[in-house]
Amino acid sequence: MKKANSLLSLAVLFGTNFLCLGEEMKARKVVTIGSATKDVFVKNDEIEHLEISSKTEKKSYILLEEGKKISMPNVGVYTGGGSTNTAVSFKRLGFEVSAIFKIGNDADGKFILEELEKEGINVHAGIKDGVKTGFSFIIPSLSGDRTVFVHRGANAFLEGVDIPNDLIKNADLLYLTSLSGDSAKQLQPITQLAKQSGLDVAMNPGAGQLRTDSQAVDQLKKSLENIDILILNDDEAKIFMHSLVESKTYSVKQLHAADKSGSKYTPELFENFIYHKNIMFNLHQFFKEVLSCGPKIVVVTNGHEGAYVATKEITYFFPAIVPEKVASTLGAGDSFGSCFVACLSKGLSVDDSIINATINASSVVSFEDAKTGLLTWKELENKARNIDKSKLQKFIVS
Repeated sequence: MKKANSLLSLAVLFGTNFLCLGEEMKARKVVTIGSATKDVFVKNDEIEHLEISSKTEKKSYILLEEGKKISMPNVGVYTGGGSTNTAVSFKRLGFEVSAIFKIGNDADGKFILEELEKEGINVHAGIKDGVKTGFSFIIPSLSGDRTVFVHRGANAFLEGVDIPNDLIKNADLLYLTSLSGDSAKQLQPITQLAKQSGLDVAMNPGAGQLRTDSQAVDQLKKSLENIDILILNDDEAKIFMHSLVESKTYSVKQLHAADKSGSKYTPELFENFIYHKNIMFNLHQFFKEVLSCGPKIVVVTNGHEGAYVATKEITYFFPAIVPEKVASTLGAGDSFGSCFVACLSKGLSVDDSIINATINASSVVSFEDAKTGLLTWKELENKARNIDKSKLQKFIVS
């Protein structure tokens, strides 16, 4: 049976704050699905960097000298992965949370389960014998960014039997994160069930689900009609736009000839063309293309610059809130996306949701791991009182 019109839909349609009951509102049920990992952070202040610039972009590289033994003064060990990061985020914001993921039958899997139990998360973890739990090895840079070595492990083997249908049917919101390997095959049936059951559906896919040469991108394209909010970072948007262009009849030349209507705007991704492989496009084109496929809202985060949120009528931009010290950017996307969706689901306007999500992300990057800085609803409200909301820009879509 389908649920009544969601608060999310009302907020998108009318841009109004519907949260009248504050924290007295009955806790909404959210299911997060995606990866779970053990994250190991290497701490070393002597790592060297190299920057390479071209006409279209600038990239920074962490240098590891061949044959050199690098001392690690300290190592941080935490839980990570999209499903667990967003589950904790929703929990701290007052939601009733269930997390679905797959782990190996090993000590790392047990570590993840124990940590989530402390947070009060309702865990539904599939066990894959003979395969290790997902593992990430993180090297932070001096700027606070990071390079991550990832072993997907059991995360690549999520099956239909690992996903309780009744759990999804009885929820209010489904939040999907990266589904790697064979797990990507579950995307279409999961989103179909969610929409048939009247849930709001948000997704922050991984890069492997966006590439043209990946079968997973076909699953994503077919599932867009069931996804209300699609969340990507700027690099992921480039990859996905390339996949969308490859599947269309219009040519790359037509994209090159597109009107650079965003050149008059201050935000970086409006001001410049975006280049990826053999295509050139602007952010307006990207939003228009994806919104035509089904989502009501498309989000593109651009690291230290800020975040863009688009509906068919309005595109919003709010600059990043950069803390005094950025410890690590790991988890920034999960914290932003989950908080943005949580705020909409609670009935806040798009305006307030993007600002609150920026605050949450700023808090998270102040810490080494992806969870310590996640804010409670009360902490979020207190911090929001000191934010200059006039920095929010809105652009009418012509």
